[in-house]
Amino acid sequence: MADSKIPDWVTVKVAAALVGKAPRTIYEWIENDRLATRYNSEGVLEVLSKAVVRIEPTVRRGRPRGKPTRR
Repeated sequence: MADSKIPDWVTVKVAAALVGKAPRTIYEWIENDRLATRYNSEGVLEVLSKAVVRIEPTVRRGRPRGKPTRR
C-alpha cells in the first residue's frame, strides 16, 4: 500500500473509515466474497486493507437491479 502507516490487516471498523462507508457495507462485501478475511489472535475479524481500498471504486451505487423497494 502506498501509505505504510496502514497495516495489511485492519478491523471492519477501520476498513469502513478508510473508504468512508458504514461497517455494514464492509460486512456485505465480506458476505459477497469480495474481501479476504481472517481472525486475529484475539478472535477479532480483520480484512485485508489493500482489498478494501481496491474494491471501493468498483462498487456500484444504488439499489441492486431486481430488488423491490419497501412499501
